[in-house]
Amino acid sequence: MATLQPVLPANEARANFYQILDEAGTNLRQFTITHRGKPLVVVMSQEEFEGWQETLEILSDKNLMASIRRSMKSKKVYTQEQADKRIGW
Repeated sequence: MATLQPVLPANEARANFYQILDEAGTNLRQFTITHRGKPLVVVMSQEEFEGWQETLEILSDKNLMASIRRSMKSKKVYTQEQADKRIGW
């Protein structure tokens, strides 16, 4: 099995479709598929896609981002046990 390039024309992606699925799903690789020389789509694992969605949700929440910025400025450090106690776990 040959190593696939991260950018592939559509005809090459079609010929290697199952290898792309396997590598994206198992090895967390991303592939950009081009059509007529232009990037058209990206193939990535569901896990990675969900991670990007969560990141976008966090970044779009102004209150949460303000809280994160405040906590980054604070120099307080908690052990796992202290953090669990603070959040009530």
